[in-house]
Amino acid sequence: MIEGKRNILIICEGQEEWHYIKRLLSFPFYNSDLYSFAEPINAKGNENIYPRFQIEYNKGKYDLILIFCDGDNNSKQFQNIKKKINDNIFGEAGMAERFIIFVNPVTLQVVLSHFGEIYLIHKSKKANSHLVEEITGIKGYDAREEEIVEMVNKIFFRSYAEMKERIRLLSDDVSKVPSTNLLFFLEHLEGDNDDWIDEINNLRK
Repeated sequence: MIEGKRNILIICEGQEEWHYIKRLLSFPFYNSDLYSFAEPINAKGNENIYPRFQIEYNKGKYDLILIFCDGDNNSKQFQNIKKKINDNIFGEAGMAERFIIFVNPVTLQVVLSHFGEIYLIHKSKKANSHLVEEITGIKGYDAREEEIVEMVNKIFFRSYAEMKERIRLLSDDVSKVPSTNLLFFLEHLEGDNDDWIDEINNLRK
């Protein structure tokens, strides 16, 4: 926690999200005069996202808690996370999207966008493994931790702007494949105005 800055926590669905966010936050893309990031949390599964969010929210330590997870083709599980947050935090539908960072069908879509233009349509690691090999050189990708670490370590800050331009071509509608709203958050974090955090916080009960 840093006095005078907006302290932000990101809760990640699993290892892929956690390792990627840690790598991304190691780059100087965000306005460090305005924002400070706590160590990201690995929820270790989408079923643990809301309980972990509730614990951290109740501590009242952070100016903003973001969730980073798979859009999962707008699955029932993804919808359930949003419903619990809407019902228990905001008290109305449609608010959770303001602080859930989703990538659809899976986070790998954004990770691979550092390497080239790619459009994933499958959630399956097996179905995507040949694309991972083609674009990163990692064979038989199955999202094991050592493979994730190897992949994110191939990402450098010089590819950040390229990744942004590639995901700009994607929809930000979670019902579309592929899609992500990551760009919304990145561009706010780069900027000089932190009013967007107040706008989110003012929606709370």
